Amino acid sequence: MKIGILSIQGDFLLHKKNLDYLLVDNIYVRTEEELKKCDALIIPGGESTTMSLLLDKFNLFDCIVNFSKKKSLFGTCAGSILMSKDSDDHRIKNIDCINLKTVRNSWGKQIDSFSDYIELSDNIDICKDRKIYSTFIRAPKFSNISESCTILGHYNNEPVLIRNQKHLVASFHPELDNSYCVYKYFLKMIND
Repeated sequence: MKIGILSIQGDFLLHKKNLDYLLVDNIYVRTEEELKKCDALIIPGGESTTMSLLLDKFNLFDCIVNFSKKKSLFGTCAGSILMSKDSDDHRIKNIDCINLKTVRNSWGKQIDSFSDYIELSDNIDICKDRKIYSTFIRAPKFSNISESCTILGHYNNEPVLIRNQKHLVASFHPELDNSYCVYKYFLKMIND
């Protein structure tokens, strides 16, 4: 199995570091040809409007939409915004592979960034701890969550980790806190 990491903007280096630690074959994705080599794709955090523009510039938007119809995506922070059905921001083209709405910067501005423990549901059985330490940086909140989705994690009663049949989104940054169990869960999803 080969995991692609979208590497046009954002914190893609740390995703690679975590996948390397887990001994998971991975490549950076900047072209359609690189995407075709992948069994799944991670869309990192970063700046969602910039990433949206760059997806068009690199001719990747339609490729990723088509890829998402058959293969799994995992979006963290800005990646989750791009993956959502609606981000309530006309500057962002949404991939629309998970039926929920994201609201950008809902936890506050850059200066309001924080780290704390989130609570995981019993559905994420690969994580032995029910709480994992997580970092939120200008993070989105999720709303209008479809019944096709399952909430896997909460922070202060707000859903922060959600999946549907094929895709996973996190409003936090698991790559910053070595939250390997979130990666392991995603890898298990790919094989389900």
